[in-house]
Amino acid sequence: MSELERWEARFSAPGYLFGKEPNAFVKSKAHLLKPGWKALPIADGEGRNGVFVAQQGLDVLAIDISPTALAKSQALAKERGVTLRTEIADLMTWKWPVAEFDVVVAIFFQFLTPDERTQVFANIKKAL
Repeated sequence: MSELERWEARFSAPGYLFGKEPNAFVKSKAHLLKPGWKALPIADGEGRNGVFVAQQGLDVLAIDISPTALAKSQALAKERGVTLRTEIADLMTWKWPVAEFDVVVAIFFQFLTPDERTQVFANIKKAL
């Protein structure tokens, strides 16, 4: 089963797999977020963190491999009255932007191999 198939299967269940509230760590760092900043939540799934960051006044581009998850992200953003841009992206093949974001939210991507995590961390630094 491919990564896309695995995540599509998980996110196709009704409701929100991890709930609608942001990760506790993300919520605890809200005071560091500045309205108008550009944020990139990676592997954002159904949007609980990306939507929260958008609620803090940031311009958010949330990426995830799952179109189903991103559709739920858009629904949650609409429910919460915020705008959230989304893009289907595989962390390993996505064309990472250079110096485009003020903050990267990276909460749930530990499923990557150590070598893949090294590559993603390098790309995160490049995107900031």
